[in-house]
Amino acid sequence: MTIEEMFGDLYSIDIMAEKKTGEIVLFLICYGFIDGEEKTQRALLAKIEAYLKYTKSAEFQNEYLKCPIILRVTFKEKPDQLILNLLKSNQSRIMEYGVTLEVEINNRIIELLP
Repeated sequence: MTIEEMFGDLYSIDIMAEKKTGEIVLFLICYGFIDGEEKTQRALLAKIEAYLKYTKSAEFQNEYLKCPIILRVTFKEKPDQLILNLLKSNQSRIMEYGVTLEVEINNRIIELLP
């Protein structure tokens, strides 16, 4: 699969929703099997970076300044373990933006254990 087939446009938000509880959920949708190749990891990090930058944009801040933010990375099937390790190792960096990382595999939220 190509990077675009796996992640879509690297510089756009796939889906954004506001929960009834007031949380903003940014969905990063991954399609097919996500391999652990270096180019795949770089692409995923680039897409995550685009999401994080968006949360700091004036447009987002004006609308959702006080809202808790969740970045939910969704996979239809379990990705390569290197991808899960990459997400786990970037969790604290994501939290520096005031964003909580969630990982969903096949419609189930999983916990990234240390």
